[in-house]
Amino acid sequence: MIKKFLLLITLSISLQASSTEGMWVPGMINKLVSGNMESMGMKVSLDDLYAINNSSIKDAVVHFNGGCTSVLVSDQGLLLTNHHCGYSRIQSHSSLEKNYLKDGFWAMSLTEELSNPGMDASIIKEIRDVTDLVLADLSVDASEAERKEHLKKVSGEIIEKAKEETGLDVYIKPFYHGNQYLLFISEIFTDIRLVGAPPSSIGKYGFDTDNWVWPRHTGDFSVFRIYANRENKPADFSEENRPYQPKHFLPVNIQGVEENDYTLVYGFPGTTENYITEVETKNILETVNPLRLKMREASLSVIDEAMRKDELTKIQYAAKQSRISNAYKKWIGQTKGLVRHRVLDKKDSVESLFTKRINENPDWKSSYSTLIAEMEEIENAQLPLSVNRNYFIEFYYMGPEIFRFTEKYRELAAMCKDETITDEAIDAWIAEHSDNSGYFKNYDTSIDGDIMKAQIEYFVEDQKPLDFLNNLKTDKESLTEFVDRLYDESIFNNEASLNSFFDGFKRKNYKKIEADPAYEFSLRLAKFYSDVTRPGLLLYVTKSDSLMRIWMDAQMKVLPERTYSPDANGTLRITFGKVEGYEPFDGAEYAYYTTLEGVMEKEDPTNPEYNVPARLKELYQKKDYGRYAHSTGEMRVAFVASNHTSGGNSGSPVIDANGNLIGLNFDRTWESTMSDIMFNPIICRNISVDIRYVLFIMDKYAGAKHLVDEMKLISE
Repeated sequence: MIKKFLLLITLSISLQASSTEGMWVPGMINKLVSGNMESMGMKVSLDDLYAINNSSIKDAVVHFNGGCTSVLVSDQGLLLTNHHCGYSRIQSHSSLEKNYLKDGFWAMSLTEELSNPGMDASIIKEIRDVTDLVLADLSVDASEAERKEHLKKVSGEIIEKAKEETGLDVYIKPFYHGNQYLLFISEIFTDIRLVGAPPSSIGKYGFDTDNWVWPRHTGDFSVFRIYANRENKPADFSEENRPYQPKHFLPVNIQGVEENDYTLVYGFPGTTENYITEVETKNILETVNPLRLKMREASLSVIDEAMRKDELTKIQYAAKQSRISNAYKKWIGQTKGLVRHRVLDKKDSVESLFTKRINENPDWKSSYSTLIAEMEEIENAQLPLSVNRNYFIEFYYMGPEIFRFTEKYRELAAMCKDETITDEAIDAWIAEHSDNSGYFKNYDTSIDGDIMKAQIEYFVEDQKPLDFLNNLKTDKESLTEFVDRLYDESIFNNEASLNSFFDGFKRKNYKKIEADPAYEFSLRLAKFYSDVTRPGLLLYVTKSDSLMRIWMDAQMKVLPERTYSPDANGTLRITFGKVEGYEPFDGAEYAYYTTLEGVMEKEDPTNPEYNVPARLKELYQKKDYGRYAHSTGEMRVAFVASNHTSGGNSGSPVIDANGNLIGLNFDRTWESTMSDIMFNPIICRNISVDIRYVLFIMDKYAGAKHLVDEMKLISE
């Protein structure tokens, strides 16, 4: 009896959420959470964080181009985000003559700021709980198909009504796996201009080696500006537009941070899966992550070697390499962290206690006795299709670019075969899509072919008996020989041959498109996914989503001692914690901050990841830090805190107890990547660039003091 009692105590403790765990929706923070925030030192009110009719901190937090966060820091629409968030735009403006990735970029006036077609920045105006409206009149006996149709219809009506009322962008997102629905009203700006960026030797210092690790010495920031029309409303790019005047911008605290200081991160975290079951977690660790890792390792081995050899290739593939390598290294750390901290045992503890409690309650037992077993059955049944899906993503979307490039020509082939479509319409399509110079500017045929060679064996061998190469590869050809022939024969592999093909194009020429080996291989991959993998997964997903909704609701009822925060889903969230170091493993203890001295200690002129600009070394040697030095005289670079963050929080403002900006969140420690599945307050830390280092680089390094002068600096 004593042993059983102690086991129950242990299991109950394992359910308790840490005081810093959770990603909370502003304006809907419950009393327990707000009490934790205040006890940890928060001095601003909840209304200061989120208000509808009055300006508040939420008005300074901006969703940056759909994948990152940024923060307004002046009354002239000045935005700060991470260097890696602006990386693809910095790359797009770069050339051998103007290599902004290598040398940095700073606009010394508004007229020098660079436009970015296709970029957007959105600001949340209001969040409404529409759960009752969405679920109204939904029968408790409704099938999943009926439920889905109801949600689609009612949500659409609610969105249209809100759009008419506000004239703004509106969307609804499910929370707690469909137990709650929130409506978001946002204002979307499309004239976003690049203002400044440090060289990659500062903005990506440490590159892949230091990515996801601590101690970190990266000045991971870039500067943009939102422009609006004369009425201060969103507008497409125009010379007539002027800097946006926000309802609120964050003052900048240049006093710095100390250990145990309160921190709040405000942003748009992407995806977490904190409530998945033990069996799903096991499948991720043992099947899905290893698959992803070997596919990305194969492509990165090609890209990294090519980038080391040639400066133009380094520019062409910089953003691509970063996109592939970021998740690659994250999954390594995630797997290590989850295994090391026994996530499967802890998931099992939750499920065991859940089972014990429902067996003691007849009503719960009647409702939930088969729930976990059903979820396990569904998860294992869909695993082979999940494997197919992940191979498709890694090979088709993250692998050789030629696959994705041929996609748009499927529309042309279909038009040519449709007798109802005129030759004039076909000519118009070709004219509209004939300029592919942007694509080929950043494309190298030998690199792309080598990527396919590196990945194709895994893709083909690991998915047998599926045969994607039937009648496409000859029996006598090796996979390497097949790839060589594919690139040699394809018209989509060379800008000149493609242009030549479309000169004087005739309708019947579509047959050559369909006979192209790259086109046919791409089409086969896409068709198998759309015809087999995706429909198969959707059958399971419908049931799985239903069970997850029930599982989420059941946990809240059966295990009420836990504080449940909703999983991240790309919507605006608040997380809170404090500045603190940590002990990642036995015998290691990390301080909470790094300094410019550490940058110099890591310098290695023979390693491009650790080159230090001459100007930065000069400032260091002179200790010329201006007013941005810490009280100790150090130039601090970055710090860690115990905020629960995820992908999408990149560029998020890190805010002090008084509502001032103290840093920009840009990463997690390698051990912390486990927090997408399980948050551990002992080791999970978010990494932020100290705002004083940002200002120091702007002012003393780049000579862009005019940008600092736009901001409101707080030194008390």
